[in-house]
Amino acid sequence: MFQSHATYVGEDFRDETLRDVFLTQTTFENCRFTYVDATEFETAQCRFIHCDFTDSKWNASRHSGSSFLNCTFTGANLFLSEFDQCKMTGSSFESCTFEGTVVRGGDWSFVNLRHAPLRKMDWSGVRLTEADLYGADLKETIWTNAILSRAVLQHADCTSADFVSAEMDGVDFSDVTLKKTKLDVMQAVQVARSLGAIVV
Repeated sequence: MFQSHATYVGEDFRDETLRDVFLTQTTFENCRFTYVDATEFETAQCRFIHCDFTDSKWNASRHSGSSFLNCTFTGANLFLSEFDQCKMTGSSFESCTFEGTVVRGGDWSFVNLRHAPLRKMDWSGVRLTEADLYGADLKETIWTNAILSRAVLQHADCTSADFVSAEMDGVDFSDVTLKKTKLDVMQAVQVARSLGAIVV
């Protein structure tokens, strides 16, 4: 049913399947994919705008240069999925499964990752400006050259995470678990200031 280079607007695909489908340069706007099986679904330079993927299955799916703008992934299973240079701006990932998920670069600004289980994930080079990571499990995560400007980290567990060289201006480190967390000098100063210290 689905065709590359096509545009779909306001359609309901709840009874369809994306399993083993490959699409390129296809646009979906305000479409519903709730409960859809997207196992091994592959996209290249596709655009999904305001789409609903609630409780969908994305196991082993692969996406290159695609955009998922202001989409809802509540309860989605992203097991072993890959997002290579994708734009996920404003999307919500509440109660998702991220085990084995790989993110390579791209823009995840303004995403909702509250309480997300992101342990051991590598976010190197990813833009996460104003991302909401409240209460997220960030243990052993890597953030080399990531942009986390004004991201929300309150109550996140950053045990053994590596933030060295990440941009973290405007981040409040109060109420963040930082046990064995790797920070550079500027980040350490931010932590001190977040805890009320006067750095001179």
